[in-house]
Amino acid sequence: MSLQRVILILTLACASWAQAHSLHQSTAEAEYNSVTQKLEVSLTVFINDLELALMRHSEKLLSFEKTPADQFDAVILDYLTNCLVLTNDAGKRATITWLGREKDEESAKSNDPAVTLYFEMSVPGDLKSWTLRHAVFGNIFKDQVNLMHLKMAGRDVQMSFKAEDGTKRLGM
Repeated sequence: MSLQRVILILTLACASWAQAHSLHQSTAEAEYNSVTQKLEVSLTVFINDLELALMRHSEKLLSFEKTPADQFDAVILDYLTNCLVLTNDAGKRATITWLGREKDEESAKSNDPAVTLYFEMSVPGDLKSWTLRHAVFGNIFKDQVNLMHLKMAGRDVQMSFKAEDGTKRLGM
């Protein structure tokens, strides 16, 4: 076993053991743009949870502050593609376009800084024919809750996802 792999395993073990917070929740705001047929999403998560998820996903040492932004963002996009899945009735998956990220300056002063991730999901056709599996961090924390405030067709819909939920139809 290589030294880098041993370090990664120890880092993941320590990160899991020394969780800095007891709240395991993400919050997302999503708005459907009927002109572009895209779901515009902002997803806010704790940075330490994101780093842990990305290291487990990629099996590489990653740091929000130290990993080059383009490399870190590429792993985020790959992770989101696997755990935030939007599928239509015909089984077609929406593609995700990465827009960027922004560290929350207020939370940066705390022990639990957060980051907001910005991306779009292509959703051609009727949004109500799509289902969403929102499993961000669900494989890491059994009590993970992913909240989504969805704006579509003049309606506001609140959605909540837990690991055991599977998929949910948008707008229901």
